Amino acid sequence: MAQAQGLSLIDGEWVSRPLDPYQIMANAPREDVEMRDTTTRSSGQIPEYGILSQTVVETPLSKLILPANIRHRDLIDIVMVGEDSIQLKEIRDYGHIHHVASKTNFNGGRILTAKVFGEPREIPSSKGTGLPLHGNYMKHIERKPTTGEEGNMLPPEIIVLSLSNRSLMFLWAQHSKTGTTTFSHRTVRLPAGSSRFDRLGNFLAIDPKCRAIAVAAHEGRFILYKTKPMEKWRRQAREGNEITAPIEDERIISIEGQIMHMDFLSSGGGHDDFHVVLLFVVVLEGRTRLTCFDWDCRQDLSRATPRTERYLVQFEDMVPSLLIPLRRSPDFLLVSDDHISVYKNILSGDPAHTIVPIDHTTLRSILPGDSKQAPKWTAWDKTPRNPEYQKEAFYVAREDGRIIYVVRGPSGTLEIDEAGEWQCRIDTAFSCVSVDRSEISQQYPDLLIAGGASNDGMLCKIGAWPAEYSYAVHYAGTSQFSVVDTIPNWTPLTDLAVTQLSSPRAPDERQRSSIFVANGNRPNGEISELRRGIQAIVDDSFSGINGCAGIWVVDHGSHMAEIEGTMRSQHYAIFAITLPPETLVIRVVRTQPESRADFSGAWEQGSWDKFQTPSDDDPLEDDLMREVETISACPWSDDISIQITRQEVRTLLRPTLKQIESLAFDTPLLLAASHAGSPFIAIASRESGRALLEIVPISKSGKFERSRSFRHQLDHDPTCIEILDINGSPYVFVSTFDSKILLFKYSHDSTSIALEDSWTEHQTFQNLQKLCESAVVLSNEGRNVLVCAMRDGTLLSSHLEVDHSGISPLSWNAVQMGAASAKITPSETNVSAAYVSCGSDFCRVRYSPSEFSHLEIDSIWFTDRSHPEYNQSPVSAIFQLPFLPDQNVFGRNLGGFLFAVAGDRLLFSQLDADVKCPTPDILPRALHDTKVVPRKLIVGAKPTNVLFMKKLRRVLVSTMEAKERRGPPLGERVLQSSMKLLRVRDDRSTDDMEIKQEMDAPTERLVVAQCPLMNAERVYSIVEWQFVNKEGKKYNLVIVGTGIQTSATQHNGRRLIFNTGKSGSKLDLQKQSTYNEPVYGIALWDSQTTVSIVGRSLFIDRFDEEAGRWFQRGKTDLHSPGIHVSVVRPFVYVSTLQHSHLCYKVVEAARPGTFEFVREFSDSGMRNCARHLVVDLPNAKDNSSDRFVLLTDKKSSSVTGLYQPPVMTYSNASPTLFEACLSRTVIRLDRGDIRPPWRRPNTAGQITGIIVDDIIGACTDGTVFSLSILSQPAGLLLRLLQNLIEIKANRSGAYKHDTINPRSGDIFNVLMSNTTGNQHGEILVRDVDPRHLGQSSKRGPKNKHVDGDLLKHWLHEGGDLEFLTRDNVDEEITGLFEELALDVEQRWGARNRGEGIDQHENRRLCEHVKRWMSEVLMPVL
Repeated sequence: MAQAQGLSLIDGEWVSRPLDPYQIMANAPREDVEMRDTTTRSSGQIPEYGILSQTVVETPLSKLILPANIRHRDLIDIVMVGEDSIQLKEIRDYGHIHHVASKTNFNGGRILTAKVFGEPREIPSSKGTGLPLHGNYMKHIERKPTTGEEGNMLPPEIIVLSLSNRSLMFLWAQHSKTGTTTFSHRTVRLPAGSSRFDRLGNFLAIDPKCRAIAVAAHEGRFILYKTKPMEKWRRQAREGNEITAPIEDERIISIEGQIMHMDFLSSGGGHDDFHVVLLFVVVLEGRTRLTCFDWDCRQDLSRATPRTERYLVQFEDMVPSLLIPLRRSPDFLLVSDDHISVYKNILSGDPAHTIVPIDHTTLRSILPGDSKQAPKWTAWDKTPRNPEYQKEAFYVAREDGRIIYVVRGPSGTLEIDEAGEWQCRIDTAFSCVSVDRSEISQQYPDLLIAGGASNDGMLCKIGAWPAEYSYAVHYAGTSQFSVVDTIPNWTPLTDLAVTQLSSPRAPDERQRSSIFVANGNRPNGEISELRRGIQAIVDDSFSGINGCAGIWVVDHGSHMAEIEGTMRSQHYAIFAITLPPETLVIRVVRTQPESRADFSGAWEQGSWDKFQTPSDDDPLEDDLMREVETISACPWSDDISIQITRQEVRTLLRPTLKQIESLAFDTPLLLAASHAGSPFIAIASRESGRALLEIVPISKSGKFERSRSFRHQLDHDPTCIEILDINGSPYVFVSTFDSKILLFKYSHDSTSIALEDSWTEHQTFQNLQKLCESAVVLSNEGRNVLVCAMRDGTLLSSHLEVDHSGISPLSWNAVQMGAASAKITPSETNVSAAYVSCGSDFCRVRYSPSEFSHLEIDSIWFTDRSHPEYNQSPVSAIFQLPFLPDQNVFGRNLGGFLFAVAGDRLLFSQLDADVKCPTPDILPRALHDTKVVPRKLIVGAKPTNVLFMKKLRRVLVSTMEAKERRGPPLGERVLQSSMKLLRVRDDRSTDDMEIKQEMDAPTERLVVAQCPLMNAERVYSIVEWQFVNKEGKKYNLVIVGTGIQTSATQHNGRRLIFNTGKSGSKLDLQKQSTYNEPVYGIALWDSQTTVSIVGRSLFIDRFDEEAGRWFQRGKTDLHSPGIHVSVVRPFVYVSTLQHSHLCYKVVEAARPGTFEFVREFSDSGMRNCARHLVVDLPNAKDNSSDRFVLLTDKKSSSVTGLYQPPVMTYSNASPTLFEACLSRTVIRLDRGDIRPPWRRPNTAGQITGIIVDDIIGACTDGTVFSLSILSQPAGLLLRLLQNLIEIKANRSGAYKHDTINPRSGDIFNVLMSNTTGNQHGEILVRDVDPRHLGQSSKRGPKNKHVDGDLLKHWLHEGGDLEFLTRDNVDEEITGLFEELALDVEQRWGARNRGEGIDQHENRRLCEHVKRWMSEVLMPVL
């Protein structure tokens, strides 16, 4: 019987309480009392909003790295396994890592562990002695096409994943002709567990011959699968129409004890192909034991009998860190802290064991302050060796970065050598990778890769490439770790700041905010600016070229030179740099170490030399013009270069650069253009006051044939002249000051106008003057796009349709790049790409196959490994060298180098995708070469809180660092806390910076000042305080709230006030206040008043200038400790640890000068809050604003919107507007417009249906979300589409499990595709209507959340909107789609109420909605 409930008003809140029936009956006989009508306070209509979440930055964490060729045997892939995603990457030239594809959808499951199922990694061997390397030997075997009949076959290896949703997944990928990669999978359902201890999936083992798979729980049981060998599975897949899971039989087996390790042992090096041995290391009754399960794979699993023997391990091996099975024998290794034990004869009874100690010098911890305990060995991998090599070699990694090399010989001996010290910590993500599977790959260095553990991951080599081997370097030098590539990592993320950077030279140089996060651990703590784009690695640079107006390479090449009696390889380039009113000629030379035969020296050990010619050591020997400005130049052919000034043009003989012929002009040239391979030059001059275009042919010998010149009079002066290649034919592009463009087609016989157009005639530009600065043509598979960079910072693009009748009329699209003038330069390594500089932005534009845009635009970020804090300056000029396949030099050269003038520096750099061997690459260019490229402000210690001081251009960071005060045996560690003031960017002069940085360590370069705190004192909050005294003097102060544990149950706190000085040059502690509880939060009320959280109390304090101290002016108690406070006067918003969110209104108390906290509203439920953010939205109906509070919940990983009523109501519980359930917990919220101009659909940046688009949320694992507030119509439409996508995906059977042995009582066998709900017939409107689903009291707010990642993935996969809304759905859904779409934008069509919708109108409506979706889901960075 249900108990009666009633509402009681307690402490200003209506609380539900049980009613006493006797009290009710006692009050019944009383006479009725006349009650007055109460005056209710109207809460007003609650607004309706939605929330859209998109992932801006994915987590960089990986818990496993698996070398696995899951696409094709000729592609060298590695799979990085994360918590709920995998990343497929390819090892390409010189060991560089290229991203291929990602998979994030695992049907709601998280990845527990993963292993490789497939053919073992073996190096093929040829009979006889090794052959010498041929003359054209390169670092790679020839890459073969990966399409055709083999594309539909199973690859050599498959990834097996155990998921938290009780699934075992077999995953592989397929590579298409277009370069895209798609994932395929099959799944098997795992049996359910009765508790979290016997839930299968935590341990996974795969037999090396692919005969069996074992999946185990933490304790109690495991399931054994009999599997098909890879060749048999591939053959059946080829013969059948469908690929199924390779499982033939299964059996659940009980096991006593808690499992520590599980793996399959070898059955004797090929002597017994049917004996399967599964080894367990278990803990039973407090003792570590060994047990086995062995079975003949020719029999059914039901006939196998588990062994009951349990063998105790030796006392030294009670807590083994790693189990390493050997593959040439059934023996195995147990790795402990200070030794490795070899166990033999496990199947013959009590196994014999041998202990091999690890050298005491290796046992010393690299980071002794991390722990009192010895560091643990965390990962291992076997390194590939030739089959003739009779030993087995392993690399074993320790958590502090120590790596040992372990070799087991055929006689049973075990050798342990120290391989070296990794530059950072190592977790379980560690592997030894191969460059290829050829026999000569054994002459390559060993490549080790490790994912970051509070630091960047790295790929390092031990030794040198054969063609880069340095014979002068001692063996010990060649056997050290050398960084090949890095994997950026910005975890664990502890704080977030979204701020707009500025510099004294250009306060508004970038019109958007940047994302800064505090991350890392000692000694790799840092403040990272998260940027997405293409990385350009700076190899070298020099300064002193302020005011550069252009840069050209007039000669380049490679040769062998004898230096100090040694033959060395040199790569050189000669620059003509225009610094008005003259031209500088700079020669740069890259000298490699000594070489033998045709091999060049190691690239990493080479050096750059830069010098200006002529000089005292290098007298003038060429005919380059230096006294005047160069306006165009190029290496025209292998033997000839061209230089054009305003008075003269010369052809020069390479490499001496002696003059071949000169052509002088009567009047100065206005503009000129030259291009490598073009049989002419184009110049513009003025004759008789009129502009004239002249195209001058050049003979193959470098002679000017001016008699055959083509001349055309222009109506206005030109703004741009370019030589373009369109379908193999040369064209001359000319734009003039009257916003017109002309395109001339050149031929040997005649030159004619192919196109004439005017931007003022296009309705798009509304008669605005458009001035073109430069132009290029992007080509891709026979399609061409003309791209013009304009003076107003826009890019105009149009398709070029060329046929026998000429060029069809142009249709222009506009993309805003910035406010400064834009300049575009073609890429010399990719005909479908070009480079654009506009203000502080430098980007790559690429031909886009999208139906809504001609261009793909990505930022380019220059990075310098020796200066990770390098801040990119505006790029004023660039020149790129093409690949040099015909050079008779092996190894790396200057082919593909990008020379860019950034600020006053000339950078020698290469894009990641252009670091390659000088051989033709027949594979498609990388489609996914964008990634997160952090800029790092090195702190050293672990940063915990960060505050950006925009006016001072400083960042204040609190740090904690564990250090060893005294070593063992009486060891003592301390946790040092400090405050550090850093420069956001280095604004010193370049010369001073060069001298200073040669001496400073990376951690010390940016530190301006620092102040130590008490040991183990933790900073909880930092707030900037601009204090103005009575005399009007301003002080730059910072208030810091801290806490420190003084005993097992007592925590104290301090409030510290620091003075940073006028220019941010100091950090002096001015005042401190102590409290009996930690100071969790501080917020400014006004210039003299603060609101702070101290333990469970909320205070308001005012500073008395005359007394020089703080006085308490108000206080209230909280139900649980507050963790975040903010102020929007007159309200104070407080997030608590256990009682969600509270809002107080501050009012004056009866006593003068004091205040009271009056509760305004609270949350309707209990949440464990992490942060909150107050957001005001404009209300177009009554020109007012709606206010709500965004809350983050640490338990449910949700972001909730609480509505703040405009007037106070009797109910303190605020209504929930929406609730976004995310894949991980958001710990920080901030606001800032981080979108670059080209990521906006229009110049105003407004998107229909998007009210707020600048909310950023960050998670501990490095994930960064973008949160957008949607209008009700936009939210309903997107949620309808999301519901349809999810239901159709569930019905499609994409995650249907393969059945092996039907289990009784398994309800999932009854349901179609293992999903709940209606599985038959058309989709009903009640199942997808967001208006109906959003009214649910419990799940209603969650149905107002739109998963942008899901919609974006659907669009990327070629989602058909018409098919989605019309196929296999109720007719009402089609009408609902039309209604909701027209609610978003009425201009998309006309309403057909009750008459149905015409198919043509529906198709047009779908086109409008899809275009709108592409704008809403446009990438943020």
